[in-house]
Amino acid sequence: MPRPFTLQLVLDLTERRAETKSRAVKLAHAEWLRARTQVVRMQQQRARYNDSLSVRLRQGCTSDVMQEASEALRNYQKRLAAGMQMIESAHAAWQRALGVWQTEKKRLEALQVLARRHALEEARRDEKQERRLHDELASKAAYMRMPSQQRETGFLFLESGRVEG
Repeated sequence: MPRPFTLQLVLDLTERRAETKSRAVKLAHAEWLRARTQVVRMQQQRARYNDSLSVRLRQGCTSDVMQEASEALRNYQKRLAAGMQMIESAHAAWQRALGVWQTEKKRLEALQVLARRHALEEARRDEKQERRLHDELASKAAYMRMPSQQRETGFLFLESGRVEG
C-alpha cells in the first residue's frame, strides 16, 4: 500500500496561496490599466478643451474667460499629475504582487517536484513488492511441482548419480 505524501497538506496550502496571489496580480494589473485609461481620458479632455479654447481665442474673448481657462488648465494639470502618480503607484503595486506570486509559484513547483518524486518512489516500491510476491509464488509453485523425493532433499536423484536441483 503506497504511503501518503507527507507534505501533501503543505502542497495543497501552497497551491491555494499561489492561486490567491495570482488573483492579486490580476487585480493589481487591472488597477494599473484602469489608472492608465483614466489618465488617457483626462489627456483627451484637456486636448478637447484646448481646441475649444483656441477657437474662442481666435474669435476674441474677455479677460474673465482667459482667467477661467487658465484655472481650468491648471486643474487639468493637477489632475493629470495625480493620475500619473496613481499610474506609478499602481504599477509598483502590480510589480510587488507579481514578485510575491513568482516566489510562491517557485515554492509550489518545488513541492510538486517532491510530490512527483514521492509518487515515482512509491511506484518503484510497489513494483518491487509485486515482483517479490510473484517470485515467492513462482518458487512455491515450482516447489509443489517437484517430485516428492526432490522436495525432501533438495536434490534430484538420477540414475547416473546425484544432481543438485
